[in-house]
Amino acid sequence: MTTLDLPDGDRLILHGLNAPPTERGAVERVSASGRVWITRPPESGAQDAFVAMRVHEGSVVVESFQGLSLRLDLKTGAVLGQAFVK
Repeated sequence: MTTLDLPDGDRLILHGLNAPPTERGAVERVSASGRVWITRPPESGAQDAFVAMRVHEGSVVVESFQGLSLRLDLKTGAVLGQAFVK
């Protein structure tokens, strides 16, 4: 598990492959009152998991094992854009 502290006191959590199935390989935003959002890798023919994350220009950039890079809205977790980078 990897965590990033956000300036407003919330945290981003990148769950590892040993997390429970509903969280495995997902990115989650957590506030003091609980989960704000969770985003899982897109479903595809191959099993995938997010393996890296960073905050860049007000959004969250996550990269998956299969080579997918997604830009997520920091407030909602919605996918704003994606690209295959492998």
